[in-house]
Amino acid sequence: MKKQIKLVILSIFATFTMLSCSKDEVGSGGSSGSRDVKYEITGNYSGKLLVAAATNNGVTEAFEVDKLPWSTSFTAKASVNTLVMVVTGDASRLGKRGETVTLKVYVGGKEVDASTGTALSDGIISVSTMPYILR
Repeated sequence: MKKQIKLVILSIFATFTMLSCSKDEVGSGGSSGSRDVKYEITGNYSGKLLVAAATNNGVTEAFEVDKLPWSTSFTAKASVNTLVMVVTGDASRLGKRGETVTLKVYVGGKEVDASTGTALSDGIISVSTMPYILR
């Protein structure tokens, strides 16, 4: 069951990345040229979260998050050009209605994207950032 949920998240991530925006809609790297990246999740969601994020190895990595706040950082290799993070509640331990999570993406210490999601009546939550193009 755990593998199936992770596969669903990765499928959502792939679909979102390919279909969600045109070149005009994505954020683009700032003039600093920094490739220092930080993903951050904050909020009051009490359930377990499954995170899919583009990381330094050039593919999507999956993380399980049991407690907030959570973050991960890396210096992006030249082969990494798109940053995006997708978060969903893990069916094994859902949160409560109205709880929230906020996702933030930082490049060079500057916030380049933020998204907030709120859990539904059954505790399910799902939120993602917009794809961000590193230059």
